Amino acid sequence: MGVDGGAVTVTALTHRGAVRKANEDAVVMGSLTVAGADMNAPARCVLPLTGSVVVAVADGLGGHAAGEIASEHAVHRMAESGPNIQRPEDVDELLKHVDEEIKEHAGQHAEFSGMGTTVAGMLLTSEGNFWFNVGDSRTYRLQDGRLIQLSQDDSPSLPPGEDGAPITTNFITQSLGGSGAHAMTPHVGRDPEPGPGAWLMCSDGLSDLVPLEEMERIIASSDGDQLAVHRLWEAAMEASGRDNISIILARRG
Repeated sequence: MGVDGGAVTVTALTHRGAVRKANEDAVVMGSLTVAGADMNAPARCVLPLTGSVVVAVADGLGGHAAGEIASEHAVHRMAESGPNIQRPEDVDELLKHVDEEIKEHAGQHAEFSGMGTTVAGMLLTSEGNFWFNVGDSRTYRLQDGRLIQLSQDDSPSLPPGEDGAPITTNFITQSLGGSGAHAMTPHVGRDPEPGPGAWLMCSDGLSDLVPLEEMERIIASSDGDQLAVHRLWEAAMEASGRDNISIILARRG
């Protein structure tokens, strides 16, 4: 059963963090993309759901600007193809094409060997809401003040640290373009909630540094999504800001 179109309100910020010299993250909001930028405040846009809309973050991997090229290519391709994809199968096909294109580019330029990018986002259509990811960037559904992770981390499972907290790692088992000879398999699924809803998408520059309960508290206590996104960024910066930080809050009305 289809759902009414309506609109999605997207609030986004991408920033290099406190340590990195450049931002290799990128974001896509419908036909809008931001790549390699250092935003000093969240941007907000309202996108009509007259067709399908893709909203996602991408975290580039690889030095010498290679990661920036990979993430920028990924978000541009999602922006171009977004209006034409309607089903989970379309997302799967698109991400596999992007994977092949990044690998081809790296194969033609030795300095970009091994470059890749993670991706995590939502496809919003008249038929429902679909999540997708490759790598360890994340998509959460915001429901009753709780963040429920929809995406599936492509990272090795590690034993907890001495204090019982999970150990984080920068190693991932697959990415767009950076999976080597191994086949890349996107994770794609349908959100159980078909109509209105809210989602948080982020690179690991947020999720590795700010505990889930703190992210929930910040969102619940903030007066509006722009303040919430800004305060999430501040929390990541205060927790060292050792990585690029990208955050999207999307609400479908």
